[in-house]
Amino acid sequence: SSNITTVTTTIILPVTTPDGAEYMSILVFARLLDKFSNENDTAVMSLRCDEILSHSRVHDHVLEIGTGTGINFACLHINTHITDYVGIEPNIHMHPYAQTAIKRWNVPFKVRLSSNSAIAMNDVESNSIDTIIMTFVLCSVPDPLPKQLLTEAHRVLKSGGELHLLEHVLSDPNVKPMTNSFQKLIDPLWAIIGDGCHFRPIGNYLDQMKTIYSKVDYQNIEVPVLLFLVADAIKGVLTK
Repeated sequence: SSNITTVTTTIILPVTTPDGAEYMSILVFARLLDKFSNENDTAVMSLRCDEILSHSRVHDHVLEIGTGTGINFACLHINTHITDYVGIEPNIHMHPYAQTAIKRWNVPFKVRLSSNSAIAMNDVESNSIDTIIMTFVLCSVPDPLPKQLLTEAHRVLKSGGELHLLEHVLSDPNVKPMTNSFQKLIDPLWAIIGDGCHFRPIGNYLDQMKTIYSKVDYQNIEVPVLLFLVADAIKGVLTK
């Protein structure tokens, strides 16, 4: 018999309704992300599946911050160590794409999608999550909210639980000065087409977490992509 996945969606309505421009931005971004972020990009998918989302790392009660179009289900659906999954995705235009991915991969564990904010995950209990995963999310979180998001992630993690992340970063001006300058130059436009995504010094946010988490490990890497602007990245593990 085939596996049956129960998908429930929690819709938390925003306090304010997006204006026309903002609505079009998040709608267009959802469509662009679905088109250009897909499992056919074997190099990036290998980085996602084999390093960030390896089966030995992701287990039991799993929370994903920024489910997006559900691209990580391509990695997670064969992970027999996952008991259930909660996906936080405030952009509700992403949810249909994520639900399509869940059905496509015949995900065997229970899934709940929430449009709540990761800054205040009121529908997730403290000390209830074994593994948090987050890929290419923090660029869209405006200052000073990344610190709040990472602190909230600490709250919901069990003792010894881990947050695994992969993020694009602002290039080091001492290593790649031209790339850094160009990133800063186009950042306003990048934010418009990228649903608020900015080139950020993610390592600084992680350093701030060393007083909260028991262990913070990260390293700077290069993502195998054609667009040099987003090649510099960081991968890390934060342990409660």
